[in-house]
This record gives sequence, structure tokens and C-alpha cells, in this order.
Amino acid sequence: MSKPRHSLALIIGLGSLLSLAVSTHAATSYDGYRWFQIEVSVFTNEYLEYRDAEYWSPERLQLQFPPRTRPYSKLADFLRIEDFAQKISQDSQLPSGPNDSVGGIASIMDEAGILIPAVGPVAPPTRNNLRFPDLDREPYYLLPNSLSDFETTNQRLERSPTNRLLFHALWRQPVVDSSNADSLLVTGGNQFDERFELEGSITIRFNQGEDRVVIDANLWLNEFTLGVPTVEGWSLPPLITGDSNTDSVAYPNANSRFRISRTVQMLQSREMRSNEFHYLDHPAIGLVISVFPYDLPLQITTDPGFD
Repeated sequence: MSKPRHSLALIIGLGSLLSLAVSTHAATSYDGYRWFQIEVSVFTNEYLEYRDAEYWSPERLQLQFPPRTRPYSKLADFLRIEDFAQKISQDSQLPSGPNDSVGGIASIMDEAGILIPAVGPVAPPTRNNLRFPDLDREPYYLLPNSLSDFETTNQRLERSPTNRLLFHALWRQPVVDSSNADSLLVTGGNQFDERFELEGSITIRFNQGEDRVVIDANLWLNEFTLGVPTVEGWSLPPLITGDSNTDSVAYPNANSRFRISRTVQMLQSREMRSNEFHYLDHPAIGLVISVFPYDLPLQITTDPGFD
């Protein structure tokens, strides 16, 4: 009896959308780069016997984040007020109190001697520190699902008894050679303490001849337990957060409630032609990706004259 595999019927729905499989090249944009719009979905194979058909051990893993790994950009990243606690302390009209904080937020002491958060009026940020993302030109920004071509596929995966959608992203970026390419952080699925069921990175870059876009997928699927794991020695590298103030440590650590019972890794590279739909198969993880050349619109700058 053959081992069950990912059901390709779940992803056939994209075939009509991506039927023009021709080798095309994105034109160089005004910024000097070739841009592409990329969409990725990552899902599991829920057949444990298929996953168990291979031997997975801690010694065989290559779990690491590339040095230039970054998270995707989101709207909150552009609206964040930097050094929020310091701004409250300096700009608030409330009476100054002891140099202390509640949960990392600047605070004052009331008449009863109880520390309360200092939530007074905050000085508005300057124009240069606060802006909305430009959806047409923002690199690595997570685009809304309304622009997605994977909506039908993702819905089928979510309804499937044999697959489970863990991660989906749609973004645009300039593609460069491997020495200059940024890697993108991937996390998804269920969360255990500060770690995730799916972790890893994907890198989109050119091949050596710069006539094909390449995806480097280094993803791992973690299984956790509250008890003592059957096999010892499983560990995870520090998780990239994108926040230089966050002290991330390897997992598990002294504060970890969960222990890793197994980690299954997908480590694959694939050259792709643009305007094609690609599928990366694995005993535990499936990845579907599309890459389309993107014509970066010219940026029109206007100054409304406001200070």
C-alpha cells in the first residue's frame, strides 16, 4: 500500500490562474532592481504514518536563521511610536513621580503610594517618524488577502482532514543575488510558550545567471509535549524577533513549560520561472509558491505644505 501524500487536488485550483507558464523577466524598475510579487502557503501533512516513515533525529538537523533574517512588515510597524515609555515620561502633563515603571511603562505614584501607569497626553510624532505604508512600493510588506490568488487553495487546505494550513504570506520585493538577499522569518501554527509549531525562514533570490528566481526554504515543524520527551536532545535556535530590545534565547530554557518531542525539517531550494505555480513536497510539510514580475510604479511626491 502506497504511503499517502499531500493531496494535489487541493492545489489544482490555482492551475487556471497560473496557466501562462512562460519564462519572463521583470523589467528593471526606476530604483535599479527587478521586483516580483510573491505568494506562499505552508501546510502540514496530517498522516503521521507518512511522517514517521523517515527517521528524524536531533543530530541530523540544521536549524539556523540566516544572518540577514527579518520579519515581514505590518501596518503596526509603521504606526509604532518609538521609545513609548520615554515619551510618556517626558511629554506627559501629569505630575512627575518616582523613577519607576509598571510593566515597562512609565508610571507615577498616587496619594496612596500606589504606582499607576502614566497615561497622559503624548506629544504627536513628527512627520518623519510616522507614516502609512505605500502598498504599491513597500518591500516585504504583508499585502491584504483581497489581492491573493491563493484564497481558494487556502480554504480547501483549512477544510481538509489530511492537511492543515500553517502559514500564508503575500508580498512584493526586489530580488537580488544570494550574497545580498534578505531572508524572511516564518512562524505559524499553534504556539507553545514563545515558540511556534512552524518556524524557519525562506529566502527569495536570483540564481547565478540571474535568469531564474530561487526559493531557499529552511522550515521546521516542531512537536511539543508537557511531559518528558521520548528522545532527548531536541532544541531550537534563538527565535528572530526583529526587535533589538528583545533578548531571545535558545529553546527549551529554564522558563519553558513545554519540551520538544520531535522536530521535522524541510531544507530545499528550487529554481522557478516567473508566472508559474510551484509545489515543494515533503513527508511532513508542503509549500506552494507563485512568483510574478512586478512593475514598480513611479513614485509621485507631493508636499501639502503642512508642518
